[in-house]
Amino acid sequence: MDKQISKAKKEYQTIKDIDEIKSSKLSKMRLLLFFIFLLLLISLIKWNTPVILCSIIAVIVIFIFVAVYHNNIENEIKKLTTYLTIISKYEDRSTGNWKMNTNDQEEAEQQFMPDLDIIGKNSLFQFLNFTSSLDGKKRLIDSLSLKEFSKSSINSNQKSIQELKNNFKFSLHFQEKMSKIDKINKTDYKDYLYFFESNPKNSIKELIVSLIITTITIIITILTLLGLIPTFYLTGLIILELISSYVYVFLYNEDFERISKCTRVYRELKDIYKYVETKEFTSPKLKQIKKDIEKGNIILNKLTKIADLDSYRNNFITYVLFNCFASLNFVIRYKYVKLLNENNEDFEISIKRLEELETLISLTTIGYVKETTTIPKIIDEISLSMQAIKHPLLKEDECISNDFKCLNDINIITGSNMSGKTSFMRTIGINLILAYTGTYVTAEEFSCPILKIFTSINVKDDISNGISTFYGELKRIKAVLDYSKKSSDTMIIFIDEIFKGTNYNDRILGAKEILKKFSELNCIVFLTTHDFELCEIKNKNINNYHFKETYEKDKIHFDYKIKKGMCQTTNAKYLMQQMDIID
Repeated sequence: MDKQISKAKKEYQTIKDIDEIKSSKLSKMRLLLFFIFLLLLISLIKWNTPVILCSIIAVIVIFIFVAVYHNNIENEIKKLTTYLTIISKYEDRSTGNWKMNTNDQEEAEQQFMPDLDIIGKNSLFQFLNFTSSLDGKKRLIDSLSLKEFSKSSINSNQKSIQELKNNFKFSLHFQEKMSKIDKINKTDYKDYLYFFESNPKNSIKELIVSLIITTITIIITILTLLGLIPTFYLTGLIILELISSYVYVFLYNEDFERISKCTRVYRELKDIYKYVETKEFTSPKLKQIKKDIEKGNIILNKLTKIADLDSYRNNFITYVLFNCFASLNFVIRYKYVKLLNENNEDFEISIKRLEELETLISLTTIGYVKETTTIPKIIDEISLSMQAIKHPLLKEDECISNDFKCLNDINIITGSNMSGKTSFMRTIGINLILAYTGTYVTAEEFSCPILKIFTSINVKDDISNGISTFYGELKRIKAVLDYSKKSSDTMIIFIDEIFKGTNYNDRILGAKEILKKFSELNCIVFLTTHDFELCEIKNKNINNYHFKETYEKDKIHFDYKIKKGMCQTTNAKYLMQQMDIID
């Protein structure tokens, strides 16, 4: 785990311990001051001297000061508690105790996502996810689904994530401020982006008329106070203005409802906008994020002022006062529509940038919590090279690393049950996903080209649609062949136990034909099987690898290390004997 996290935990725990001692003392002091106040109040009733009265006033002043200070300390403790809670989540991921009991039912954008444990229970998404906002979560899922990525976008993300990795406190404080925003995990900010609907016309004539009426009202008020005109005229004018203001709200009721909702939701973002605005970044992407958030903050400040004005409409006294002498309703709508017309894109972009920053911070998780990490190299050559690669979702000190290199080959992997064949494929696949999002991978060295990922690993039957396991496998293979006909992109294909859903003879026949087709494509293939006949195919593009087990005192042991060549052992009989299925 990154030393910054341990250092931050120690620092904030120390401060919290000190603040809790202060809070305890302040609580006792407030209680003591309250009893002193009661005694002085009783004394004042009995003796009523100036000294006692002054003492009561002094106690009240001290009590208010102590209460305010105590409240500030309590707020600081809450903030520190949030810091430590976030830090504990990073620690859990570092120690392997992060497993989630929930099973988020996100729809898989790509077939590889459930196959490689990218989404779902105990998935890469859950491991990485430190987002607070609803759309931040969606953006992270989109990023892991590799909807859009390129060598340039990977490079841009790498620089940003490396910078964030070296500034853990920024990420920590950012998450704390995001978590304080009311209902942020349930709020879809697009639902409130009324800046970006069709722009209503903003009548300058309405504002001019309202300003003229306001000026006339002020003049008549002054003349009435000076006794130059009867009060009747002022009263009549005020009633007329109140009626017109109610009629105006009625005519534009939908606009005023939008103004109230929009200003209430977005003013919650003010603190986080201000925080990002005060930070300095060096990577181009983070600098652009800050720049766009700065633009958004200018709009947010104006929106906050409109929100302050709108709050006066909810109080009867201020509503009457401001609509009589300042045409409040006219001014609010005019300012809102003017802001809408002049900033129809900048604020929306700033919201997206905030969510993008959340995603980048989540993608930095691997760099924070894993010891063996590297920023991968994206190369043009069709080859994979990895040294000491590990699965990011396993406990690091218990996970066995592997070295592996290959060109655009077909790699057939054999081995006994539970020896590590499928896990090895998933390890490569999940690290490729991390590489393409621009973050750290769990290896000492890792290089890869841009590859289109296909998988046929966790294939299940679908009774509702009449699809068997075998037919599901065929659909996966067909998708690869169809893609190869319409695109020249290099593919990487992971197939676990090819055609396991059908009989032995058809499986061997089909597998040989598919391997022949794959050998003619521009692709890298990883295929696991128990059928040794596939290892005997003579093709220069086919390489054989295996995992093996050993036996000591009738106990089976796996080293989970990949080795060249075909497997020479099996363990199905041993396992069946251990389970008392056969003698």
